[in-house]
Amino acid sequence: MKKMARLVAVLLCICMLFTSCAPVGTNGEKTADSEYSQEVQNLEKLCKVWGYVKYTHPVFLTGEKDWDAELITLIPQVRQAENSEATNKILNEWLLSLGEIEYETDTPAAQWSSAKEEDKVVIADTSWIFNKKYLGEELSANMEPLTKPLPDINRFRAPIDFSRGYYTGLFEPAMFYNEKLYEDMDYSDENYRLLGLFRVWNALEYYCPYLDILDEDWEDLLPEFIPQMLAESDQQSYDLTIAALMAKLQDAHVSFWNGDFLKKEFGEYLIDDVEFVFAEGEIVIVQTFDESSLFQTGDIVRKIDGVDIKDRIEHCKKYLGVPTDEKIENVLQLWLLSSHSKTPEVTVIRDKKKVTFTLNLDENMEFLWSRYGVNNEDGEPKPYEIIEGNIGVINPDFMDLQAGATHANEVKWTEAMNALKDTDGLIVDYRQYPANSQYYLPTYLFEEPEVGLLTATISEAVPGTYLKEPVYNFNRKHRAAYLYDKEVVVLIDEHSQSAPEFAAMLVQNGEKVTLMGENTIGADGYCLILPIPGGNMVMYTACGIYTPDGGQTQRIGVSPDIEVKKTIEGIKEGRDEVKEAAIAYIQEQNSTKAK
Repeated sequence: MKKMARLVAVLLCICMLFTSCAPVGTNGEKTADSEYSQEVQNLEKLCKVWGYVKYTHPVFLTGEKDWDAELITLIPQVRQAENSEATNKILNEWLLSLGEIEYETDTPAAQWSSAKEEDKVVIADTSWIFNKKYLGEELSANMEPLTKPLPDINRFRAPIDFSRGYYTGLFEPAMFYNEKLYEDMDYSDENYRLLGLFRVWNALEYYCPYLDILDEDWEDLLPEFIPQMLAESDQQSYDLTIAALMAKLQDAHVSFWNGDFLKKEFGEYLIDDVEFVFAEGEIVIVQTFDESSLFQTGDIVRKIDGVDIKDRIEHCKKYLGVPTDEKIENVLQLWLLSSHSKTPEVTVIRDKKKVTFTLNLDENMEFLWSRYGVNNEDGEPKPYEIIEGNIGVINPDFMDLQAGATHANEVKWTEAMNALKDTDGLIVDYRQYPANSQYYLPTYLFEEPEVGLLTATISEAVPGTYLKEPVYNFNRKHRAAYLYDKEVVVLIDEHSQSAPEFAAMLVQNGEKVTLMGENTIGADGYCLILPIPGGNMVMYTACGIYTPDGGQTQRIGVSPDIEVKKTIEGIKEGRDEVKEAAIAYIQEQNSTKAK
């Protein structure tokens, strides 16, 4: 099973394509009255030096040396160093022991050398390398050659053995190929606990595009988390420390391959017969999946096991990637309504009265996600339909016949758009997940391709930098047979995450396109999966997505042209208020034009 998990992770990474050299910023220098001990300061410096050397030194790029083994050897020496000068000496001697920094070419990676300066985006702060007061003159000088752009892989001094060495940065896509899992890791071994922390911190330091928009400074988190990692000695504390660090990304894409540690933290029993939404500042049950459920649609959840729901939210946010305080339902859907008890007591507000009842749960941890859209007579979702008023409705989640089956999916979209050609308006519901189909709709809405958004992909040559490039809403050769010239309303809300956000951005500038609903969650872009010592893996957003003019979308999301919020009363009545507003808008526009 473990081998299969590893294989699947590698295959996922393969599928997740990503389309001056010394960044400046803070210098890494700690003041004399630093709140952290000398040991923590030493380990912080070790993490930063080892991480940068790991990604740039030729002996690691070619697999001649094992970066993990080098770190494990260094940790005890650095922890015992009496002061910064002693630490610098240890690290300098180690760097020199790796051999000469010789690439035998000054030709930088083609992707980097051909890019315009305005398209190069600096994320990581590596100015500490040039701070001789921080590293000492010798270590700083000896690391400086590593800050030059890495060479073109075809001109490298020795063949790259990807099975042993380099795994990211010199080519597209970026992948974490050669990180070891250590599935039999001893969690009481402080060296391996630090290896886990240092691996994750450095991977995100150099291969995450959004460190500049976090609520907390990524640099400041390293010395904060080192003592946390050393404070305990069991697997649960180790996994939770890694999760707490990942949560600082405030990235709704963050998820773990094995979430057993979250189950232990939040509860082994899941209240899985309901779905909730965040409406009017409350956690509201939007639907039940079991006729015998003690919950009712419209219930406002106030307590579980006597714990106030707001306190439960704060507990979850410590370990889960919540973008903002207003965007919680997607991220917390699985864990907020869980319990360590098989028979939890739940308190809700129902019809303005407090109601308390006891559930009887099992530990299957299954979760039934709600899906918008109308079902046909057999109970299956309809990919498209024409509703009263001659308005077409498309449910993109059900337009995809097969993941990756481009031709089959295109045929389905062509069938739908031909059937909806003579409708008096179109509603496209991007509160769903339109995997593999985001490029089909724009071909019916634009005469010529337009820049729909910008992406920032990992550069090949300089760790911690990205290259921006435009993404067009469709390819000229895929032009549709006709242009749809009626009103088009695209529905969005917090359920619009990743692909739906991407899809909405591609069409939002259409002449007759109106985005309606609520802000999307703000977690867009291809992801990477990073193996973690101990056998787990974590996924996170590794490709930047921006508006056509370079504006932020991560954590902000895509904003509607017309905002329509869910209400508790509407939920209780079982209404889709956003869809109702879209129908009314189209009818109003048609009525105005008719006059």
